[in-house]
Amino acid sequence: MIKTFSHTFVALITGLGKRKRSILCSMILLCVFVLPLSGQQQQLNTMFMYNKLLINPAYAGYHDHVCLSAIVREQWLGFEGAPKAQALSLNAPLSSQKIGLGLNFQRQSIGVSSSTTVDGIYSYRVPAGNGTLSLGVQASGRFLSVDYSDPAVRAVQDVGIDPGVDALADEKFIANVGAGIYYYTPSFYIGASAPRLMSSDIDFEVNNLFTAKEQPHYYFMTGVALELDHRMSFVPQVLVRYTEAAPVSVDLNLGLRWQQDFSVGLSLRKGGNGDAFLESVDIIASAKILRGLRLAAAYDLTLSKLQRYSDGSIEVMLMYCFGEPAKPATFINPRYF
Repeated sequence: MIKTFSHTFVALITGLGKRKRSILCSMILLCVFVLPLSGQQQQLNTMFMYNKLLINPAYAGYHDHVCLSAIVREQWLGFEGAPKAQALSLNAPLSSQKIGLGLNFQRQSIGVSSSTTVDGIYSYRVPAGNGTLSLGVQASGRFLSVDYSDPAVRAVQDVGIDPGVDALADEKFIANVGAGIYYYTPSFYIGASAPRLMSSDIDFEVNNLFTAKEQPHYYFMTGVALELDHRMSFVPQVLVRYTEAAPVSVDLNLGLRWQQDFSVGLSLRKGGNGDAFLESVDIIASAKILRGLRLAAAYDLTLSKLQRYSDGSIEVMLMYCFGEPAKPATFINPRYF
């Protein structure tokens, strides 16, 4: 089934010329954006374009060199107990360039609950038409914890005698698997993934009436680089997030890139609970500050009713690729994604 899907996927994309692929991408961006969507799933990253390994295992090994990236996100500043996330990713190709390996460490916290996740990732890449097709799988372990003894908890009675609280502190481990597909050329990419496919029990206590489940999350991404001149490119990208019984979220990013060194972009996020046309407008900037070292930052301006209580969200990323050569005098077939 996977083989049939991948052949169809490649045939669709490679059968189009560069101009038609650009038109197709633009149509996808337009169609996705105008849909009446709302909501947000689990923890997200505004700068998805700089660390796709967090959501698509097929991205492993994309870079020619070993790359290490770290990202920190503070969501809804000023909102007590708001989501916070940190992630560290290692992305490496093997000498054959056909196999990629990846490793993710992620920590997320919301209020008194937190989770720590470790992903081990494997991908296999083959030439396909004018580009490369990559299939990826991952196995992960997630440690969940909750601590009702946190000083931030304010209760009208002793938490220890609350029948709804099984223990003041508790922990749980769950395992999961995921898969993804990613096709790319130097100026175009498209991919789909489900990094956590299993619907695992995440309850801390046995409950015969209701059991909390971790639902699979599905991602679709695409982007294209359109040259404005020999140094500057216009780069539209889109990311769609979907999970059952929750609203869909869409990020549309419109960026300008100067060679491979600097980029600025504006993202429009459609989601939330429907009280605003857009959930947020996000400003992104990145720069290669040293050879192999890139710094990026994003600020999300909240447009929903949460703006009464929040000063927006911030995100900072640092990425270093080991052994990256000095920039040549002339770019030949530059890689954008």
